Amino acid sequence: MEHNGRLKVKFDFSFFAVVAFMIFVDTSGAAVLSLIACILHEGGHLLAMAVCGAYPERITFYGGGIALSRAGMDNLSDAKRLVILSAGCAVNLLVASVHLTMPGNDTVAVFSAVNLIICLFNALPIGYFDGAEVLEILLTKFVSLRTAEIVKRIVGIALSVVITAGVVIYCVSGGKSVSLSLIFVVFYLILAQFIG
Repeated sequence: MEHNGRLKVKFDFSFFAVVAFMIFVDTSGAAVLSLIACILHEGGHLLAMAVCGAYPERITFYGGGIALSRAGMDNLSDAKRLVILSAGCAVNLLVASVHLTMPGNDTVAVFSAVNLIICLFNALPIGYFDGAEVLEILLTKFVSLRTAEIVKRIVGIALSVVITAGVVIYCVSGGKSVSLSLIFVVFYLILAQFIG
C-alpha cells in the first residue's frame, strides 16, 4: 500500500467532553490511568501495523476512545491482521502483569487493573471491538464473509444482553446501588454493538 507518510490526528469534541466528565466524577485518578492505558493499547496496534507493513492514515480521539484507521489491512494476510488486532490487548496484558513484580505499590495495582480491564473489554466480540474483528477473521476460515458478519452480529448482541442482564441482576439481587461507572459500561457496550 502506498502511504504519503503523513499521519493525521483528529480530536473530536466528544473526547474532551468524556475526559472532562470522567476526571470530574472520578476522585481516584483511575480516569487518567485509563486514558494512558488506552494510549498504550493503540500504541500496540501502531507498532504491530508498522511491523506488518500497514500504516494508519488517521488517529481519531473521540468519546468512545481512540480509533486508528486501518487502511491497508485488507491487503494483508489473515495472520498479520490477527497480529495487529491482538497487539493492543497484548500490550495491556503485558503492562497489567507488571503488578506481579511490584505487588506493594497501590498505583501500580490500579494501573494494572485498568490495563487488564481494557484488555478484556477490547477482546469482547462486540461491535467494533478488536475481539469482534478477530472473530470475523476466524469465522471466514469456515463460512462466507456474509455469514461470518451475521454470526459476529448475533454473538455481539447476545453477549451485550448477557453482560447487561448480569449487571442488572448484580445490582438488584445484591441490593447494590447502581454506580455511574456500571451505567457507563452498559451504555458503552450497547452503543458499541449498534455502531460496530
